[in-house]
Amino acid sequence: MEKTGVQRLAGVLRLLVWVVFILNLLCLLLVPGFVAYLIEGGPAEVAQVLRHGLEQWLGGQGDRNFTIALVFFASWWAVWNQWYAGLLTLFFWLCGICTATILWQAKQVLDTILEGEPFQIANAKSLHRAAVCCWVISGTALARLLLWLWMEGNPAPLFTYNTLFIPAFFMAGLLFRVMSALFRQAAELKEDQDLTI
Repeated sequence: MEKTGVQRLAGVLRLLVWVVFILNLLCLLLVPGFVAYLIEGGPAEVAQVLRHGLEQWLGGQGDRNFTIALVFFASWWAVWNQWYAGLLTLFFWLCGICTATILWQAKQVLDTILEGEPFQIANAKSLHRAAVCCWVISGTALARLLLWLWMEGNPAPLFTYNTLFIPAFFMAGLLFRVMSALFRQAAELKEDQDLTI
């Protein structure tokens, strides 16, 4: 049976979801290292270390690369020495695990589209799980923002990417929830129709 245009697009999207899912998992391993660098010197320090490491690597000097790898490895234990670093690590891990879960649910929905049977209760459940993950990210970002505002004592944290996470993931959760209800209703109608025939 020849694939429809939607199935071909779903196949491409499924491949992209796999790539992003794998990258997401790899990034989870790097979270403690980036948190350690951010706590020590902020984004400028991270950029400087990465730039210097790249220059040394391109120049054939591997000592700096080993140092960066050692720091990233040691940071798995070091981030737990400061409460804020540990909390930031947990925040990024929770968000990363939730986004990995969202991507996995998307892959499951795309699998049913590729099979030609998208209207299933399983898709409604997958979309519902994605909605819950979006709301967890939104709630965690809100908690981080409130903590950040309390620590800073000024409104500067309101102008960060973290603030955008709150409404963006809340609305994405609502969208996934609506799509879940639509898929559930379509699956029930299809089941009724199959029983009628």
